[in-house]
Amino acid sequence: MYLLYDLLLFFIKCKLKLIMDVDNFDFGKYIEFAIKKRFGVITLNRVHRSNAFSIEQLENLRDAILYCQNSENVRGIILTNNGSSFSTGIDLGEIDGSNHSAVKYLESTAASICKLLYNGKPAICGVDGRTFGEGVVFMTCCDYRIATKESYFQMPEIYSGIFPGTGCIILFSKILGIPWTKKLLMFSERVSSEKALEIGLIDQIVSSKEDLIDEMMKKATFLFTKQQTVLNAIKLCSNHLLDKTFKEGYELEKLGSAWFEYKDHQEFLQKFKQNFDWNTTYSE
Repeated sequence: MYLLYDLLLFFIKCKLKLIMDVDNFDFGKYIEFAIKKRFGVITLNRVHRSNAFSIEQLENLRDAILYCQNSENVRGIILTNNGSSFSTGIDLGEIDGSNHSAVKYLESTAASICKLLYNGKPAICGVDGRTFGEGVVFMTCCDYRIATKESYFQMPEIYSGIFPGTGCIILFSKILGIPWTKKLLMFSERVSSEKALEIGLIDQIVSSKEDLIDEMMKKATFLFTKQQTVLNAIKLCSNHLLDKTFKEGYELEKLGSAWFEYKDHQEFLQKFKQNFDWNTTYSE
């Protein structure tokens, strides 16, 4: 009887801690945040500007992702949107292109978001609507990408003479191949959800926003019940071994398979990450 009472009290304390942790974090009025199925659900909500990113919103998005990476209560990330656009990229109306230091800061902030998504906990992206520029890049950094059938994708930077940067060229080359990287970045080809599925830019198409939410939560439900250290190690190897020789890659796989030798799994993951390019720590 006392054991049952203690277990119930422990469960209640854990639930209260989880709620308090979330309530104590404010990621700005343009980022909605919740925890569902132990996934941090980050919803872009700058709807009046088609979810175009200001510097402040990029900072808040980075902070929300950073919180998810550092929180023991969170096992992964869902990135999605309100409104009819996932994101139309960087809000050029809020950035002075002649201010080189501001532009560099914007680029470094966007790059840090890419690193966190690409190297961190499992990330699912749910896209509803048009997706341009940095919105495409952040989406591509995620591990599983779902889009509604009316969604479409485009990289319009070439029209403004902007070098895309933030790691997207190597990212697209790895995932889509060189020809499609050139089509997207040099020719700004508009890609429908059907074509995006065909070339590997997304993994699944759904019919509606409701279906999008259901499918994201199904994927999150599957992942949060699995061994988290193994999932993270698989993600790192999948994202980084392509440019290794077989011998190099196999040696890294052997390191990954030895995760159980560590009592502290976070210590293992931090050490394991140091073997890969584009590594990032989550305390920066």
